[in-house]
Amino acid sequence: MGRPRNTDGRVMLRSPSVEPWRFVDLGAVDAFENNAQMAVLSRSTAERGRPTLQTSVWGTTHLNVGWFDDVDATLDLAACEQLGIQVIRRPFAGGGTAFYDAGCAVMFGVLFPGEGHEGLDAEIAAFQPIVLGALGRIGLGEVRFEGSADLRWREGRKLGGVSAGAFGRVTSVGGFLNIRPPDLDRYLRVVRVPDEKFKDKLVKDMREYVCTAEEVARRPVSYEAFRDALLAALADAGVPVEPEPMSDVERAALAKISSRIATDDSVRRVSSGRFRAEAPAGTRVGFGNHKGRKLCRAGVAVAPDGRVVAAMMAGDMHVAPPDTLDRVAEALAGADARVDDDLAERIRSVWEAPGVHQADATTGVTTGDLLAAVRRAVADAG
Repeated sequence: MGRPRNTDGRVMLRSPSVEPWRFVDLGAVDAFENNAQMAVLSRSTAERGRPTLQTSVWGTTHLNVGWFDDVDATLDLAACEQLGIQVIRRPFAGGGTAFYDAGCAVMFGVLFPGEGHEGLDAEIAAFQPIVLGALGRIGLGEVRFEGSADLRWREGRKLGGVSAGAFGRVTSVGGFLNIRPPDLDRYLRVVRVPDEKFKDKLVKDMREYVCTAEEVARRPVSYEAFRDALLAALADAGVPVEPEPMSDVERAALAKISSRIATDDSVRRVSSGRFRAEAPAGTRVGFGNHKGRKLCRAGVAVAPDGRVVAAMMAGDMHVAPPDTLDRVAEALAGADARVDDDLAERIRSVWEAPGVHQADATTGVTTGDLLAAVRRAVADAG
């Protein structure tokens, strides 16, 4: 049974009879804590049957790789090591690779218990007025949602974004907001940005594309200011919250998970360099990108007879479960690389199966998008 609706048909954030949301102010967090807290708070939310709101701000400078991203296509890892820049892959969360200086961005989100939901697009739509209400309170009233649930200002400049995901026993909706400028000179020394990712962006140069709350408001905007504005916007919407810090048990679990994801193997989970190195002898390897609502990337190892012996699927999309793209890659093994219908059917058998969730209207990737990336990879393989 889904959540109740307003008179205009939009999903409401809560039922009037539901107890206050739990609010966890995580404050300044490092990359490992930020990525581990999702698992910890998801379990607590599911067990308690009560929504959990959390806010935080980056406490350390690092590069954050999306769960599905090909790390070698987005970053020069050798340069990162030379410059001493920490790199981490977000576990179970989509989106692209991002650079964060300490204190430059805030994160926020709500975890709803239960597997049933009205659709991820509806979850985003229900949360958007809350985010805009919070932004209006801190001098960011000009900011609007555009495209793939991005927060944009003026000529398509990106200030932040909101996404949603279904993660087993919980549904998540949340996002981030750039509050002050990062050191983009340092970032541009290590990043690799495929042209396809920005073909539909009005601003091509990363220096102009990245926008901050400080620039829009024409004054510094602190984490505390945004946090308090978000709480006030929720209160305006009739959603009470109750502050409750993480328990000792939760913090112990946080430390355990943080240590597990801080490995080189985790960072290279999806790696075109590793894929090429492990391709069977005698195969031709190729890679291809396609930009739909989100960037899709494919890698293939093709045998002399035209069969796909192995495949790799990547991108900056948001989809659940977290093994969905891996299963698409496995399904492509054995396909005739010259027959589009064969490739498409293998992709469709996984991507359009029951149990695969994404926000179709805002960030949805289609079978056709993935097929286009595979076609280009096949062509690149010669």
